[in-house]
Amino acid sequence: MLSEWTYAIAIVNADADAITHVIDYTRELEKLKIFNKVNFTALIAQLEALKAQVPNDEQSWELRWAFAKHLRQTLLNVFNLTSEMVKLSKEEIKALENYLYANHLIIQCKQAAVQVSPQTWEAIEARMLLVPAG
Repeated sequence: MLSEWTYAIAIVNADADAITHVIDYTRELEKLKIFNKVNFTALIAQLEALKAQVPNDEQSWELRWAFAKHLRQTLLNVFNLTSEMVKLSKEEIKALENYLYANHLIIQCKQAAVQVSPQTWEAIEARMLLVPAG
């Protein structure tokens, strides 16, 4: 299992630009209406506030670590997740990457295809987000 250190190192190395990207992705998630119990307005406000507090590379490791933990906990809380729920093995991470990549390719194909009916694409989309059985 990947440790909390792995997550924290990635977050500690985040800067204001990285948080800006997270805010942009959050706005996109809000538009998709996938999560019905997430207050995206509050999340964006929290991320904006955190962006203003990002420690720089010259500040202490402890301060950067505390910021990373706070940012991570903010995201976990908003999505009603626990640390245990997001701990993935290397194999699980690779499987998730492959899954998301395949779905991204299918979406690109859909956008490029003009000869496939909307009903056919609806059927494909309905199946592509299902977890394979057994």
